[in-house]
Amino acid sequence: MEKRTIKSPDKIKVAYSDRTNSIENPIITYENLVIDLVFKQDLINTNYTSQHSRAVTCVFKNCEFLKTVDFKYITDCHLEFTNCSFKEKINIGKTYKNIKFTECFINNLDCENAVFGGTEEKTQGMLKLYTCELYDVNFNDTTFRNLVNFFRSTFHKPTNFYKTKFLDTVVFSAATFKENVLFSYTVIEKLMMLRGTFPEKGFDLSLAIINGNLSLFNFKIDDYGTYSKIHKDVSSAMKKLSGQNAYINAYEEVYEDAITNKHLIPIENKRETYRILKYELESQKNFIDAIPYKIKESKTHFKESWQQLWNGVHFFNPISNLIVLSLNGISNWFGSSYIQGVFFTVLIGGLFFSLSLFHVESSEFITYYDKWQWEYFVQFLNPTHRFDYIKAIDENPQTWFFIWDFIGRIFVGYGIYQTIQAFRKYK
Repeated sequence: MEKRTIKSPDKIKVAYSDRTNSIENPIITYENLVIDLVFKQDLINTNYTSQHSRAVTCVFKNCEFLKTVDFKYITDCHLEFTNCSFKEKINIGKTYKNIKFTECFINNLDCENAVFGGTEEKTQGMLKLYTCELYDVNFNDTTFRNLVNFFRSTFHKPTNFYKTKFLDTVVFSAATFKENVLFSYTVIEKLMMLRGTFPEKGFDLSLAIINGNLSLFNFKIDDYGTYSKIHKDVSSAMKKLSGQNAYINAYEEVYEDAITNKHLIPIENKRETYRILKYELESQKNFIDAIPYKIKESKTHFKESWQQLWNGVHFFNPISNLIVLSLNGISNWFGSSYIQGVFFTVLIGGLFFSLSLFHVESSEFITYYDKWQWEYFVQFLNPTHRFDYIKAIDENPQTWFFIWDFIGRIFVGYGIYQTIQAFRKYK
């Protein structure tokens, strides 16, 4: 059907294609319109809406909005948009009614400082976006008192829910984020549902204020890139500052600019996000799905420690972390592989057993492994074995034999412990 172009504010009030007079569910439908004017709520036929005790629902189907849509204060009617296109900005201020977008193209959605819903009515003031294409969005300081639903919607540009307050349930079920998504100082009061959500780039929950729960069924994120230049940028910022707290002030300046304005995710935020996801799953007794986040947290901590050491931020702590994390990765892949734990124990045991055998009399016993008396190696793999277990070969081994034997006990015992830990990964 060919669309009609509406350029006059007077014509929009009589442009509806259908009007349902049901007292229970009064509806005004506008269909196949090209609205070439700044669209505000007061352009809707308010004479009709005021005739009913129940709020009217104004439905727009297959419409194009060529200019700004400005809903600063919605009190008269619920709004529904189906298969609509918004070329310019949608401004939403305060609304006590529901707004629903289905299969819509939204170029710019600005809800900064908006308030959805009142303090009493729990079924109104909801925002729903179903299968929508969203580009520029602004939810800074937005308050959602009731449900907000982004079901199967796609966010094409970097998104930061900066100081957004989700006081009820927020649903990102099956949503897709093409770029970084951050929840910086976001309040999650009840429940955030991330079932089937797919962030293609970065995902940052590190600064969120989570008073409620996260629903993470079938939620997965890949290993994504982080803001790797932060230490270099801090060094540049320090040149403009002076005093005892120059580094701290420079870091805070660069850090806040990165997350707030540039939508970048520092590596410490990435590690903390993995920790939060791991903790949420473990608190729900979902230990199986928590394991990948445990591994990613440790790998990210390794990279973070290396960056700190490379950039001279710290010295002793990164070295300590690198040693511990390297051993954890080699011995059982951060608590996830008992097979790796067994191989690590046997191989490390073989290494120190060989080093200790260099200091006994029988060189043939050392060189030709097919002539090993394997019962001695098996005894060596027992961390509590006797020091004189090799007495039948050499009654007086050299001092280094005892040194390597002692070190070998430590590593073999560590390998056995790591193997047991990996067996307990599902708790």
